[in-house]
Amino acid sequence: MSLHPSGRAARRAAIAGFLLHAVMALGAWKTWGEFGRGNVLAWTDFPASLAFMQLDGTPLLLWSLLAGGLQWAIIAALLTLSLGWAARARRR
Repeated sequence: MSLHPSGRAARRAAIAGFLLHAVMALGAWKTWGEFGRGNVLAWTDFPASLAFMQLDGTPLLLWSLLAGGLQWAIIAALLTLSLGWAARARRR
């Protein structure tokens, strides 16, 4: 079963959003100090970070990668779909 072009675009955008978030989160984790990196991840993943903000160390990073990545994948897919809907509506 193949997806419509908008479905394929949304799936690609979701994957790209998840991967871009992972690169950003890992980069912040490696380059920021002990105090700053948790703050960066919390603000980047807000409001999903409210579910895992109490964690420290590796569990914080793992939850940020999972929950924050999922959040940004959904945002990317919805933005892609809304752009497609707007472009189709304008064409009519």
